Parts: sequence; C-alpha cells; structure tokens
Amino acid sequence: MEDQNLEQPKSKKIKFIVWFVILLFGVMTVVNLVLFGWYKLTQYINTKKVQQLAEELKKEEEEQYQKAMADTYGGKTPQETLKMYIDAVQKGDYELASKYFIEDKREKEKQSLLNSKKEDIENILNLLKQSFKSDGSFSADKNGFTIRKPILVDFVRYPNGIWKIIEI
Repeated sequence: MEDQNLEQPKSKKIKFIVWFVILLFGVMTVVNLVLFGWYKLTQYINTKKVQQLAEELKKEEEEQYQKAMADTYGGKTPQETLKMYIDAVQKGDYELASKYFIEDKREKEKQSLLNSKKEDIENILNLLKQSFKSDGSFSADKNGFTIRKPILVDFVRYPNGIWKIIEI
C-alpha cells in the first residue's frame, strides 16, 4: 500500500512536469511565431522604404539628367568653356559667366563676382589666361578635366557633351 501511495505523488509530479514542459514549449512556440512575424513585418516595411527611396533617387537622377541635357552653356572642350567664361567676366556679364558653372555653384559664383573688387577679378582673369598654357589632365573616365597651374580649375562633362566648370 505504501508503494502505491508513493507512486501516486511521483506520477502526479511526472504528469505535472510533462504538462509544464508541454505548456512551456507551446508558449515558446507562440512567442517565436510572434517574434518571427514581427521580424518579417519590419523586414517587409523596410524593403518597401528602400524601394521607395530607390524610386525617388531614380526620379531625381532622371530630372538631373534632363536638366543637364537641356543646359547648353559651355564649350565642347574644357578650354573652350574657360574661354567663354573669361570673355563673359571681361564684359562684366556675371550672369552669363555663372552659367558656365555646374548648376549647384552658379549663384555662389555670380555673387562672388558681384562682391569682388575689380582688381581681384583682373588678377583671377590673368591667372585663368595663363591656364591655357598649362597642361591639364583628364579623369580616367574622360568626363572630368583639371588644370592645376597657375590656378586650380576643375571641369566636368555633361551628358550632352558640354563642359562645365566645377570650381576655380
């Protein structure tokens, strides 16, 4: 009889432990499913955000390309663009001179010319004229050109073949 009484509590303990393990396993499974679902949802949302950003960048790139294609101010060579720029500055047409720069730098260049002293402009023009005697170098892709002496002048070729000044 005593053995039977001892086995009953052991049997209850074993049943309790088995049910507890099953319950614990079930809870862990549900938690894992919830976490996996949350992970997949955030992954989906982030993927959509990346796709939207990519579409916006592509649209912006296309707009920039169209602007570049429509921009006809500049020469077919970096030297021709530099000559056009020098001629415009000498005439005092700073609006035109600024158009030989890339779009992002135009307003800054125009304001710089408007706010500069005549002597300073003449000094820069003399250095730029000397630049024609200096050898420049093309970038590896041939869409960039740099003159280093006597003054640094950087150029970029737009998709329409027109050369623009990046900076002087």
